[in-house]
Amino acid sequence: MRKIARLMIAGGLLLAIAAPAMAQTDPSDEALLTAFDEARFFAETVTTFTVRITSKTPDETREALIRLRFKEIEGEAASRIEFLEPEELAGQVFLNLPGGTYFVGPDLDFPLRTSATTEVFGDAAVAQTSGIRFREDYTVAERRVVARDDGTEALEVDLAAVDFSVAFQEATVVADRVTLRPLSVMLTSGLPFYEVLYEAYEVHEEGDLYVKTQRIVNQLLLGNETVTEIVDIGSEELPDALFDPDELGGAP
Repeated sequence: MRKIARLMIAGGLLLAIAAPAMAQTDPSDEALLTAFDEARFFAETVTTFTVRITSKTPDETREALIRLRFKEIEGEAASRIEFLEPEELAGQVFLNLPGGTYFVGPDLDFPLRTSATTEVFGDAAVAQTSGIRFREDYTVAERRVVARDDGTEALEVDLAAVDFSVAFQEATVVADRVTLRPLSVMLTSGLPFYEVLYEAYEVHEEGDLYVKTQRIVNQLLLGNETVTEIVDIGSEELPDALFDPDELGGAP
């Protein structure tokens, strides 16, 4: 069963044990992409978490609080992003579904079709906020070993999107060479758009590793960056209606 919580997430104790062996035996492309995803995603028991977003520009700093909900429906991952704070944004909802991305709000009579590159808050677009799915959305184009500033080596992997529905058509992942834990990803579509730095990993229940903090650096607007931090985690059962755009986002 797929991991379904898709933001800043990680795989758990099994990966921590297995990854060094995989790195030493030069993993297949599929195994490599799987390791990248499992190193960032919660176990499937986690369905909800709350994220504090801090957006910084040369002129101002703003904060928001959002709730992310995830569910696998008919074998496909769906996510819901809803604002809790600030008050003027409360009630706005993004749905990121296999069939498309939608925006709904308290003043709308119908959902608006949008793109996964749409900004949720600051430089955090729908795609980054919901979580980049490397195994589902990309193939490996090239991999190489690179030297890091601290004298260690890292694995750098160029990825190509499987089709034009993927928000960012190219990506370059830099990962720990031994554990295969991603350190950063550059998201590109012709030009670099965002670099996402996975800054802090933590362990949830039963050794479930996840990314608690990530920093998104805008490559087009100098000085713009957004930090996201998970502040609460939940495992409640979610109704399908929460992910139905015809329900205008579902129950609050």
